[in-house]
Amino acid sequence: MQIVFNSAQKPKDYQIGGTGIGEYPDAPQKCPFKECGVQIMLKKHGFYTRGLILYDFCGEIKIRRYICCVCKHTVSMLPSFCLAYYTHGVEFVVGLMKAAVETGSKRKAVKAYSNVTEYISRRHIMKYLARLLQNRRLIQYGFNQISPGSAVTSGSPGDNEWTRIILLGTRPTLSPESNTEFHKAIGKSFMSTHNKIA
Repeated sequence: MQIVFNSAQKPKDYQIGGTGIGEYPDAPQKCPFKECGVQIMLKKHGFYTRGLILYDFCGEIKIRRYICCVCKHTVSMLPSFCLAYYTHGVEFVVGLMKAAVETGSKRKAVKAYSNVTEYISRRHIMKYLARLLQNRRLIQYGFNQISPGSAVTSGSPGDNEWTRIILLGTRPTLSPESNTEFHKAIGKSFMSTHNKIA
């Protein structure tokens, strides 16, 4: 399980071999797993590393892990600039999708981002936009949890129009700032591969 927390620090503060001053939240006071849920403070269980690509950062960072002494499941603490299960950070992914929707061209979006990293292609954009559409119900549900009545449901817009509204609209839109709030509300990322609402 991964928990996203608000981090005011920069990715380099969590970097392997960097300053190592990245702060993590205190251990959860209760096991977050439904099948356990015991009121017991989880224990520190070391770190693991993961790659991260953002506009101004490319490298590996440390992720704090905690373990439940009862069920032995672990919980990872992801800083808010990370996107669970993706190497590209939330700001990068959202920005890339926005660029593709604004310009109407995946090629132009890739060209605009080629100065950030050479490891970006139209396939990345297609994958991210496809995941966004697969998670349409999950995203609408999440936004309704954060701000009741705010999800785009009126008139059931088509996929292209819905994508434009959710990325560029005036209602709550996907943004790096909404990543933590969204994750806290439903326990999943808006780009989750587990998109069922349970």
